[in-house]
Amino acid sequence: MIHLVRDYFLNIDKQSGGCYTVGKAQSCVSERVLLSRPRYYPTLAVAVASTAEIALRDAIAAGEVQTLQEAVEELRRIRDEIIAAVGGKEVEQNG
Repeated sequence: MIHLVRDYFLNIDKQSGGCYTVGKAQSCVSERVLLSRPRYYPTLAVAVASTAEIALRDAIAAGEVQTLQEAVEELRRIRDEIIAAVGGKEVEQNG
């Protein structure tokens, strides 16, 4: 399991043919972390981009972001957090 951003983690669902799953870590059952309400994605790029949008939506819903300018700034912070997690390198997205 890989930490993406904020409370969100990425995993592979082998039973669904290897889709990427993203969700919030909920509980541990015999050393296995379960994701609450996982979302399924076909590629890593889509999983990461979608999770950034979801984290932004969470901030808006919590009242932490209230203007368009704040939303853009928050999305940039989330993007910077993801870039820092991959060693400061820009990740190219195809498609």
